[in-house]
Amino acid sequence: MAPPLAQMTEDTLASISKAQTGGIYESTGIYSYDLSGLVSLIPVVTPFRDIVARTKATDGNPFSVWRAIMNLTNSQPDPAMGFDFAAAETQFEEQDFQARYKPTGLAGLVTQDSYDLAMGYADPYAVMTFNVLNQVLIADDRKQLGAQSFALAASSAPVLTNHTTGGTISASTLVYVGVAARTASGYYYGSGNSQGASNSTTSTGGQNTDSITATATAQRGAVCYDWFQSSNGVTWYYYSTTTTNTVTMTSVITSNNALPSSTACPDLTTQWKGSTGVPTYNASADNGSANANDYDGFLASLSGDYNGTGQWVQTGSATANPSTWASLNGAALTETGGTIYEIQNDLFQPLWTAVKCSPTALMVNAAQAQEIANLILGSGSATTFLNTDSAGRVNVTAGGRVGQIINVPAGGIEVPIEVHVSLPPGTIIARTDRVPFPQANISSVLEQKCLRDTAQFDYGISRIANTAGGGPRREFEIRSVSSFINRAPVAMGVLSCVG
Repeated sequence: MAPPLAQMTEDTLASISKAQTGGIYESTGIYSYDLSGLVSLIPVVTPFRDIVARTKATDGNPFSVWRAIMNLTNSQPDPAMGFDFAAAETQFEEQDFQARYKPTGLAGLVTQDSYDLAMGYADPYAVMTFNVLNQVLIADDRKQLGAQSFALAASSAPVLTNHTTGGTISASTLVYVGVAARTASGYYYGSGNSQGASNSTTSTGGQNTDSITATATAQRGAVCYDWFQSSNGVTWYYYSTTTTNTVTMTSVITSNNALPSSTACPDLTTQWKGSTGVPTYNASADNGSANANDYDGFLASLSGDYNGTGQWVQTGSATANPSTWASLNGAALTETGGTIYEIQNDLFQPLWTAVKCSPTALMVNAAQAQEIANLILGSGSATTFLNTDSAGRVNVTAGGRVGQIINVPAGGIEVPIEVHVSLPPGTIIARTDRVPFPQANISSVLEQKCLRDTAQFDYGISRIANTAGGGPRREFEIRSVSSFINRAPVAMGVLSCVG
């Protein structure tokens, strides 16, 4: 029933009058909502997860265990023994290895009220389930590459070089520079960095244009370095993060800087130890580079030493990892003879010397893929093919990629170049999926062994009074319990700190 005229407000009457006398315009507001379908803008690219074989464990155990016969070729006795003498015994060494199982997963929550209010538009539970699964796949890709349970070695004091140009640092200014390293897991999740180290210098210029370049010793297992600045060596401020072991400081800071751009450090986390923030500095102890909740992923299996029980431990604390690891210390790749010199010299050559086989693929970030393409296609050794179109005119397509590189030391084997989104820039991995050793008995060199593979678990619901989300709802987790196995680190290598 319409309200009595006496109850109508002046505004209501004015609106009616306007509609009666002025007609209907766009401003009247008689239109529907153009509510299109719910869209998702989250890229889910997980090439490494797709490559690594996932297998089911046959029995329950805190560790996945395997045994290896180690290469003692260079320790064998001389086979020449002379007539009537017995041959010397072959040297033999067996080593057990262990990979700890750890759970990983993410959770979702959908309230009944959100479900009811979305009726006729979307299914919030289906949307949440799909998005949690996507994030689990992304996390798997990142953890399989970068998870690490043991600490990085402590950083070394950086070497500092003063420059009289390039910055705004005043003359005779005392500047302390600190550095700490991060694993790939720390890069993507901000779990922490290594024990830091520092050095100091006094600017020497007289025009307020000084800058300082700091270079630290590259750390095996690190994919980026956090840099800090102090005026007294006590109070530290975050300066920047780099994917090489060098930085140039152009100014004096008295508060934390912002994180670097997404171009310099793509996908770098905005979290630090569970909350939004920038990295911190600790010179007295490891600052979270060891994540006890992590299993040890691919990079950890190429960087950590192994102890007597075959578990990966901190570099320099046990038997050295047999993989190849080299650093360019911030230098860029170079082209020589139509190939990339550093890949040939620092990866292919040492691997051929060690195991007489070639990697299956080179894993790179998009930045290094572009760098390689620019070097090769921009050199005189690159060949350009011009194809004519249907009209008989030359139709040139700009750009190109380098899809593989010839392993010269291995006799000319083609090695594909793969772009991996979960590998930070500045790091190149030579991955070997097949080892051609007699009776190697390795069906999968890399393997994600699962006590329980990816599955969804629904929680029982309890009432939580006076709390948003504590009412009727559905809660669940998508999780797995697994370990990462690398059966042949000796056949793989890492080139780090590529500028």
